[in-house]
Amino acid sequence: LEREYLNEHIQKIKKLLSENLYYPRSARKRGIVGTVIVKFKLSTNAQAHSIEVIESNSPILTRAAITTIEDLSSKFPSPQEELLLHVPINYNLSR
Repeated sequence: LEREYLNEHIQKIKKLLSENLYYPRSARKRGIVGTVIVKFKLSTNAQAHSIEVIESNSPILTRAAITTIEDLSSKFPSPQEELLLHVPINYNLSR
């Protein structure tokens, strides 16, 4: 189900992430980049909860990724049943 949901909604999720990415000024100033992999449950009303970071190279980016997912809660496309999603969030300075 996770794969089906992602295949159907991947473009919208990527767009939401890129348009709403929280990238702390302190991280940008210090040139901190990387990919943070976030795991969270997405309920049928599109609420994100049980957010966990499963891979990150920076505590600042870890907190920023959690904030990004929290801010997007309820903006994700609603799944038909609760899903566990693994989403990579890319932080780079070439934007």
